Amino acid sequence: MIRKPIEIESLDCIKLLYMSGPSMFRYFLIDGEPEIYKYIKMFYTKPDILFSKEYCYVKIDNGKVCGLLHAMSITEMKQMEKNMFKYGKEFFNTMGFTNLMKILFRSGINKYLSVLYKEDEYYISNLAVFEVCRGKGFCLELLQKAEELAKENGYKKLSLCVELYNGNAKRIYEKFGFCPTEKVELPSKYHKYSIDGFYKMVKMLDLG
Repeated sequence: MIRKPIEIESLDCIKLLYMSGPSMFRYFLIDGEPEIYKYIKMFYTKPDILFSKEYCYVKIDNGKVCGLLHAMSITEMKQMEKNMFKYGKEFFNTMGFTNLMKILFRSGINKYLSVLYKEDEYYISNLAVFEVCRGKGFCLELLQKAEELAKENGYKKLSLCVELYNGNAKRIYEKFGFCPTEKVELPSKYHKYSIDGFYKMVKMLDLG
C-alpha cells in the first residue's frame, strides 16, 4: 500500500527524507543525526515549503513505513522555495542566527543545480527505502506512484537527480525507464562535503 503519511509516522518520514540525500541535508543544515531531524521537522510540518508532508507518500508493508516518495511539479517546487521566507522567524528561533546565515551563504550551490529543473516536468525530489526493507521492489512501486502522479497532473516528463557516485540508484532508475540527460560536476570546494555532482534523469510518459 502507498498512501499519504499520518501523524504517528512523522519520525519515519523525516528519517527517510534525510536518507534520500544525507550529504545535501548536512551541507545546508550544518548538522548530523539525530540533531538534524529537528530541522527537517520544521520543513516537514509546513504545508507549502520544500520537504512538506503534503507532498509525501509512504510505502506501507505489514503496518510499517518502509519507504518514502516526495514529488511535485517543478513549478510547485519553485514556489515552495519562495515560500521558505514566510517562516524566517521560526527558522531563526530554531537554528540560531549563525546557522541561518550559513544556510543562506551555502544556497549559492543552487546556481549549479537550477539548470537541471525544467518547468514542463514532474519532479521526484526525494526517494528512500529503509535498508531492512530493500530488495522487495518497494523502490519501483514508489517510482510507479510518482509516474501516476505525473500523469494525473498532465505531465509528459518525470525527472529526478542522482548523485554521480550512486551507481546502484542510477541502475534502478534506468531499469524503470529513466535516461540520463545532463551531468553537473560541482567545483572541488563542495567535494569535502561529499557533494561531487549529479546526473539529471528523465522518463518520457505516454498520457494516452
